[in-house]
Amino acid sequence: MHHYIRRGIIELYSFIWLPQITPSKQPIDVVIPIISKDLKILPLCLQGIYRNVRNKIRDIYIVAPHNEEIIQFCQEQNLLFIDEVSVLGFSPHDLNLIIRSADGRVGNRSGWLFQQFLKLSGNIGTCDHYLCIDADHILIRPLTFLDEQNRPVFYLSKEHHEAYYDNIERLMGYRINPLLSHVAHKMLFSHKDIDLLHTNIEKRFKNKKWWEAIIDCYDKSNFAGFSEFELYGDFVTRKRHRPWKDLSMPYSKIEDFESLVKKYSYRYNSVTFPEYFNE
Repeated sequence: MHHYIRRGIIELYSFIWLPQITPSKQPIDVVIPIISKDLKILPLCLQGIYRNVRNKIRDIYIVAPHNEEIIQFCQEQNLLFIDEVSVLGFSPHDLNLIIRSADGRVGNRSGWLFQQFLKLSGNIGTCDHYLCIDADHILIRPLTFLDEQNRPVFYLSKEHHEAYYDNIERLMGYRINPLLSHVAHKMLFSHKDIDLLHTNIEKRFKNKKWWEAIIDCYDKSNFAGFSEFELYGDFVTRKRHRPWKDLSMPYSKIEDFESLVKKYSYRYNSVTFPEYFNE
């Protein structure tokens, strides 16, 4: 039932005119974690950022494994390359997060979780706020992430996954059951709020780093047992919310940026080309 209510809310807002949010005068950074396969879709993601993020952008950081093709791309596109190992002092291989589901499937989710830790690290960028966005996510309508009162604008989807809320309850000591979700492929982070989140977690789990506590609270039978966006979005108290409509499609539907805007921006805020659609 909640699924239909969530979908109904998003659909209702898509027909309501919402005034454009005035952007802050403060600049923001952009952080995009990638691996080499993302270079295929990354140019479209960047076009969406340049065209549709209404906040002033100081720098765009590409966080990735040390890879000559990625480094060359960053140099050609005037992007700042960050070796992912330097962010937290370890690599995805050090996590060794092996999932064994109830139906007998086994898989390594270390890379998937590591990218979330990169976003939560607070170790990238020089601005007070940094926008993290998934490389396969293309913005096709203008939007603001930091408003004129320097409040983050969080965009909400109809996604709902109980394992995220179970993890937050174990990690933070309280239960959330939101009608709409903060999981929408992107989020604006504040270095100040990230530091506070780390402090709160490490006070609850003495002698552990915040990321170690997240792993300890992870249900090792669930392939998607944690969401950085859900954790942080709920944690921040001073914020604005807007509904978000995204269209997910397979790689076969990839077109040039202008074609995507022309075809889909009348109804959607973004298009996404998730890898699992092609598996």
